[in-house]
Amino acid sequence: MRPAGFLRRYAAYSLDLVVPVAVSVPLLWRTGQKMMARTWQHMAEAELRLYDLMALSESRGAHALADLPGWSSDPALRKALLAMVAAWLEAIGIAALVIAALAALWFIAFEASPWQASPGKRLAGLRVVRRDGGRPGPGRVALRFGAGAPSWLLLHVGHAIAAIRRDGRALHDLLAGTHVVLAPGATTAMPRWARYWLWLQALAVAALVMAVGSQYVLLAIEAWKAGQP
Repeated sequence: MRPAGFLRRYAAYSLDLVVPVAVSVPLLWRTGQKMMARTWQHMAEAELRLYDLMALSESRGAHALADLPGWSSDPALRKALLAMVAAWLEAIGIAALVIAALAALWFIAFEASPWQASPGKRLAGLRVVRRDGGRPGPGRVALRFGAGAPSWLLLHVGHAIAAIRRDGRALHDLLAGTHVVLAPGATTAMPRWARYWLWLQALAVAALVMAVGSQYVLLAIEAWKAGQP
C-alpha cells in the first residue's frame, strides 16, 4: 500500500466539502438572516455606546479615547457585545450540525461504496482501506467519520498527525483502523488540479486576512479622527 500525502488528502477533502456546504446554504438561509439582523442590532447598540463613552471623555476635557482601557467593564457595552457573540455562536452551532450531518451522508455513503472513496478522493487517486488493505465496511467507515470529531475539537491536531507519520494516518484513521492510500494506477505526483485548488484556497485566505485587516485599520483611523479637536 502506498500512503497518501497530507496535502493531497487535504485537497481531496476540501473539494468534497464544497458539496455539503453548498447544499447547506438554502437550509441555513433563514438562520443566517436572523443572525445578521441580530448582529446589526447589537452592533448599532455597541457603536452608540462607544460614541457616548467618547463624548463623556471629551466632556471632561480629555481625549475621546482616554478611557479606552476601562471601556471593557462598561455594562451597556459588554451587554451589546456579548449579545452579538451569542447570536454568532448560536448560528455557528446550528450551521455546524447541519453541515456535519450532510458531510456524514456524503463521506460515509461514498467511502463505504465499491469506490472506497468520496468523489474528491477518487479524483485525487485515493482510496480508504482497512489496515490489512481490505475494503472497510459501512460500520468502520461511519466510525472513521465520527472519529474525526476529536481532531476538530483539538484544533486539527489529529488531522495534522497525518503529515508527520510515515504511514500518513490521521487520528481518525488510527481510531478506526483505516488507511488512506493511493489507488491502483494513481501517480505518485499530486494531480495538477489539486495544486491549483490549494493555491486558490491560499489566495482566498490571504485576501480575507487583508480585507479584515483593512477594516480594523479604517476603524482605528475613524476612532483617532473622532478624538481630534
